Amino acid sequence: MTNEVCFTLHVKVLTKPFISVANMVRAMRELLDPNGIRVIVGSNEILDLPLLTDLDIGTCTGSDVTPEQIALFQHRTNAKPDDIIAYFVRSTYPPTSGCAAHPEPLPSAVVTYGASRWSLAHEIGHVLGLRHVDDNRRLMTGDGTLDIVDPPPGLVASELRKIRKSPLVKPYAGA
Repeated sequence: MTNEVCFTLHVKVLTKPFISVANMVRAMRELLDPNGIRVIVGSNEILDLPLLTDLDIGTCTGSDVTPEQIALFQHRTNAKPDDIIAYFVRSTYPPTSGCAAHPEPLPSAVVTYGASRWSLAHEIGHVLGLRHVDDNRRLMTGDGTLDIVDPPPGLVASELRKIRKSPLVKPYAGA
């Protein structure tokens, strides 16, 4: 496909999720690759941060983050400022499958142990500027990715355009 773009994702694991990270990355690629959006995994790292494995995420909105999130998001080894970090934790408080609230200079998301196959893609979608929708056939369903019907979930043209316009997305130079 011409006009391919990409973003770089770094994986930081505090707790291995029930569904493997590799499976979640594969699911995200399944949705994005056919649309010319490549996911480049920049690094994988195990973090030994027992005090942050059950993470307080507060309201999980925008850039409104807790001190625990700020402490976690400082762990960006091997990442450039415009790379996205996915942190895998055991749980969040309040309980959820993930949270993409992050301070502006640290593009990050959190995914929990019990997340679905689509949770990583959903949270990264938020980091790239996507919002919730009222449709359980779509990736960005506001009901949570465990409620997705007829997988794989869809992305509509406006969502794909929004991803492509994100400052975190760059032209793809190939393998």
